[in-house]
Amino acid sequence: MQYSDRDSTDVAAPLLDGHANEQTSSVKSTAQATNNVMTALRRKKYLVILISLAICATFLGIVHLVSIAPEFNQYKILRAYQNQIDSEQARQGHSSRPRTILLWNSFFEKKNWGLDEDTVGPDYFHNDLSCPVYRCDLTSNRDFSPAIEMYDAVLFHAAEPFPLLHSVPRRRSPHQQYVFALMEPPGETKHVLSDEGGFYNLTMSYRLDSDIQWSYQSLEDMETGEVVAPAVHTNWRQVPAEWNETSVWQLWKGKTRMAAWFVSHCATLSKREKLAAALQESIDVDIYGKCGNYSCPRSSNECDELLDQRYKFYFSFENSLCNDYVTEKLYNAMKRNVIPVVFGGADYTRFVPPHSVIDAEDFQSAAELASHLQYLATHPAEYMRYFWWRRYYRLTVRSPFCDLCEKLRSVTYAQKTQTYLDIEKWWMADQCRFESKIKF
Repeated sequence: MQYSDRDSTDVAAPLLDGHANEQTSSVKSTAQATNNVMTALRRKKYLVILISLAICATFLGIVHLVSIAPEFNQYKILRAYQNQIDSEQARQGHSSRPRTILLWNSFFEKKNWGLDEDTVGPDYFHNDLSCPVYRCDLTSNRDFSPAIEMYDAVLFHAAEPFPLLHSVPRRRSPHQQYVFALMEPPGETKHVLSDEGGFYNLTMSYRLDSDIQWSYQSLEDMETGEVVAPAVHTNWRQVPAEWNETSVWQLWKGKTRMAAWFVSHCATLSKREKLAAALQESIDVDIYGKCGNYSCPRSSNECDELLDQRYKFYFSFENSLCNDYVTEKLYNAMKRNVIPVVFGGADYTRFVPPHSVIDAEDFQSAAELASHLQYLATHPAEYMRYFWWRRYYRLTVRSPFCDLCEKLRSVTYAQKTQTYLDIEKWWMADQCRFESKIKF
């Protein structure tokens, strides 16, 4: 059979086209596979980059957190903050500006609270009071500053009523400290304190839990210079088994009288006058002043000389049995060559060295106390041991204005906000008692 050329051509064409299509499809498949591989590689590369970036970011984040974490950088943070504070103070003149303290009302009859002038400044705090921090002004002149609200602190003496005119400041700045100041016991408060809740920021009193302690005197260790008392926790030296007080020995022969008491307030809440009367049943007690039969000119040294030369004991009896209430009666007696017999509501171990005074409330009755005094009066060696403390301690005076000035100048304290919401409860609740422990 013969085929025409056309027929051959027609038959071969489809075969060639199929082969070409197969080659084209193979090339396309290879290209697609290559593209897939490249795409996968690119994705893997990007994934590796992303993971690397994530690891770097996490690492940098951890480094940053560590760099600002207080537990690792407390000193750096403190230094940076202090530099900021110093810069702010320098801009505002904060460090150099004296703090101003206004005495709003009088201290009994003393408008100036015993100061020589209406206004005293840093020289007074530094030279007269020996304050470690002294850049303060103290004044009873309300016009010392252009406005009342510009004073840093205003003191209100609560044993005196507020003045009739301008009883309290009409304006008050948030930065001001209103100070409740009182050295007398709660029974001598001349204010209706229930009306003064939320008024005061600070307390300044004889109480050991006051913000500013206002004590008549303090006991200082002569070797270390540390003020040991008054304080809630005291660390006294050990009392020696024997003691020879030369100055008292030299006066011993002339001390022929038992006890003296200088007093002008005869009827008291503590009933101290009844304790004295009970003691008089067993021992001689010479009472000087309005409440007794003896007198001496208190404007001279005669009273003190009487104690040194003639008496073995002096009664330092308080008019109220209140926590921490210890007045100048005790400290004045400790300056003399006589043993103080104390009667009050304080824990005297917080105020004076052990075995330096005789606490009436350590005895069950007035008769037992009198018996102890008689024993000491006839055993001079035991009597002398009460003066051991003079070898190690001295009486000193620290003004509460030193502490107030220091608080007002403290950057830390300036950030502290405090208000006595119920000053009546703080001052009066569970502070005084009307029955003594000793029976008489």
